[in-house]
Amino acid sequence: MSAKVLLERYVAVWNEPDAAARRAAIAALWTPDGLHCTQTRRFQGTEGLVARVTEAYDQFVGGQKLRFRALGEPVGHHDALTFNWAMSPSGDDTVLAIGFDVVLLDGEGRIIADYQFNEPPVPDTGLDAEAERHLALGGSGTERLSKEIADLYLPGARLVDESGVHEGAESIAAALTAAGVRHPAGSASAQHDAFRYPWRTDAGEAGVDFLLRDEQGAVRTHYRFTGANRHPE
Repeated sequence: MSAKVLLERYVAVWNEPDAAARRAAIAALWTPDGLHCTQTRRFQGTEGLVARVTEAYDQFVGGQKLRFRALGEPVGHHDALTFNWAMSPSGDDTVLAIGFDVVLLDGEGRIIADYQFNEPPVPDTGLDAEAERHLALGGSGTERLSKEIADLYLPGARLVDESGVHEGAESIAAALTAAGVRHPAGSASAQHDAFRYPWRTDAGEAGVDFLLRDEQGAVRTHYRFTGANRHPE
């Protein structure tokens, strides 16, 4: 399944008026124990996902005559995909709300986990400082970089970007050094075990980093999405 088709199916689920069709679409799109997280809530398994999507449908689509639609193009690689969506009136494309999702996929292209963020994030100086620390790694000297990776990442952590999967401290250090310095391009945000922040480079590239962390905040998986855009409109 292409990234664009997956996004079309994802958006269609939230607009589906028929309860039986909605349930079937959810069961086909997510794995049986698939996860969906919002800033404050967590839903897992088909029944939980059906309840979540039905609640959103009843409130926004059925209740307020709004619709969900894709914004821009999805960006992804390996086992992850990012995309923006908008909520608009049923009759036009006025943007009433914007969201940003990161979905992790199994080998068959079904969603294992879906992290949904609202835009724009509420500024948080603590989270922004954490993001700046991560983004500065690409310009660190060898000794400092090794120490920072040991402080920020779990042993055996991996960095996943367009060039490949980089496992372990040495491989992560090499990938970060090759990528160079990134600069903050907006506020960071976090939910549950996920942390994400937008960035830009001096050369004009932009993207989003998405980190999965343990309870102490140490990174176990770091995804980098060049070209992902949190505010396409």
